[in-house]
Amino acid sequence: MNPETTVQPERTMSPALSKSPASMEWVRRLGGPLLTSIVLFAALVLGGLLYASGGGGARDSLVTQMLINAIIVVGMQIYIGNTGVLSFGHVGFGAIAGYTFAIFAISVERKSVTVSDAPFGLSEIQWSPLAAIVAAVVVTLAIGLVVGLGLSRTAAQSGAIAATVITLAVLFMAREVAVNWDELTGGDRAGLSFGIGDTLESRWPIYVALFASLLLARLYGTSRSGRLAAATREDNLAARAVGHNPATHQTLALVLSIVVVAVGASLRVYELGSITPKFFFFEFTLLTLTMLIVGGRNSLTGAVLGVVVITVGNEVTRYLAGPSVDSFEFVFRPGLSKLFLGLSMLLFMIVRPGGLLPDWELDSWLFSRWRRRHETKPVEAATDEDTSLGSEVLKAESITVRFGGFQALDDATLDPQPDEVTGIIGPNGAGKTTLLNVLTGVVPSTSGRFSLGSNDLSSKQTHAIAREGVVRTFQNLRLFGSLTVRENVAVAALHRSDSGDSGSQPSVEELLVAAGIWDDRDRRASELDYGTARRLELARAAATRPAFLLLDEPTSGMNEAESLAMTAQVRDLARLVGAGVVVIDHDLGFITGVCDRIYCLAQGTVVAVGTADEIQADPIVREVYLGSVADDGPGEPRDS
Repeated sequence: MNPETTVQPERTMSPALSKSPASMEWVRRLGGPLLTSIVLFAALVLGGLLYASGGGGARDSLVTQMLINAIIVVGMQIYIGNTGVLSFGHVGFGAIAGYTFAIFAISVERKSVTVSDAPFGLSEIQWSPLAAIVAAVVVTLAIGLVVGLGLSRTAAQSGAIAATVITLAVLFMAREVAVNWDELTGGDRAGLSFGIGDTLESRWPIYVALFASLLLARLYGTSRSGRLAAATREDNLAARAVGHNPATHQTLALVLSIVVVAVGASLRVYELGSITPKFFFFEFTLLTLTMLIVGGRNSLTGAVLGVVVITVGNEVTRYLAGPSVDSFEFVFRPGLSKLFLGLSMLLFMIVRPGGLLPDWELDSWLFSRWRRRHETKPVEAATDEDTSLGSEVLKAESITVRFGGFQALDDATLDPQPDEVTGIIGPNGAGKTTLLNVLTGVVPSTSGRFSLGSNDLSSKQTHAIAREGVVRTFQNLRLFGSLTVRENVAVAALHRSDSGDSGSQPSVEELLVAAGIWDDRDRRASELDYGTARRLELARAAATRPAFLLLDEPTSGMNEAESLAMTAQVRDLARLVGAGVVVIDHDLGFITGVCDRIYCLAQGTVVAVGTADEIQADPIVREVYLGSVADDGPGEPRDS
């Protein structure tokens, strides 16, 4: 179809959007994070000063260490909280930064005693503390980017476990280098140390770094990249299926987190006045990770709360294990603080894995309350029954897929038209889901090709195929569980900005109304009933403005009334966004009610193509499909 002659649906301005002043958008994007950062900073600093005012130097030192730890934990939260990858390596990056800072900041006289043979002439260099911090950030970032190439790739494609193992290797490698490169680090015993009077004398650098890290973390969390990273954290494959490349956002989160951790680690060394390998190894890793996990790794506010709670708990157990408490004797007393940290992490991982504040933020809470008070339901966008469902043909030619000795698809073809809803049926093991997996880049084909219009998609990855306009739903629900219904759809809609074609498309609010989930817009996706969750998945896919929607069992588990409602919603949403539809389903009532043309697969081969009446009357279809109501069986990959 010629795009110039395509009839666009009549659109209506959404009252929900028209009632949102531009100033509120500014508040949400910048003012909100700024407010949250100010509140968290004030709570930490004023609370610390109040505690220190009632004691001597020990309390003062404890508060200083708490503030520095907060910087490092916030840096870890930027990566761990937004990507979901549990990293042990950030303390390793801290070690790199700490040693780099010490090497550049310690006086030439001191280095002549401990590391006089330092390579690259480093024993003859002395920079200002600020310049040394900059050097620490640059060096750590350079090493972190090298690690990040493998880290983001494994996290994006293999899951978080492989990436976690890589981060653990970073921690151990950093320690081994610190222990064994005596000429540069001073080794395991001597280490590096500043001269008397050369250490940090004021908390002002800590205050500046703390506030900057809080603001950076919150700004990133509300940014486009941060929201997409959070979606990837919830479901990697679902994020790729709506056009987002996890590696891009994981890498950016890693870069920002390394910068913050490097600054915090440098200040820690500067305040302590020395560094040895044990300063940034397992004990400090346990401390900072426990702070993050107990507070809530998905939340900046939770991370800060975790720092306070664990600092207090650690100090209490240290006091109980000390010589001043003679009546508190038991076998674990010498390691009571470590036992407290270990038990805290273990209990929270089991009982409350989301932490004390799983993902609560002050600015998000305030904005959501404001929006609920002022938001009105949008007028549903009108659709025209004669409007085309799309403008390009999706064509699959001679698709063959083999899994070892099992052939899932055998020379299968498919050419759904842009002005049709195309159905795919078939018995158990016919290859239906495998065909959708091939068309969306989840499973590579052994041979054959598929294209959208003139664009060959055969060798492209899942996120790239989705950006080209082929977007799917899944046989097993794959939603961004901790995000709200609105956020699920809004994150998918961010894909539009990549193509630069969002002006004529329905708003997020209009899609929610069209899918019948407006009243659930502020509920978490994980809280939805099955039917509502299915409608959300459909709305999320439609939000990407696809050329073709590929729906895998959209009515699975639904009753007859829900299936009828889904039939109408599939057609309405497809027309609303101008998309063609390919749908797999075992509900023949649904298939015949929604599809203009139907393909029947058997043993990986297309055995019949026709209208609903033709397919139902076809003797081959009746033979292969008789009594088959189960989904694709063993040997065929599901959704992954």
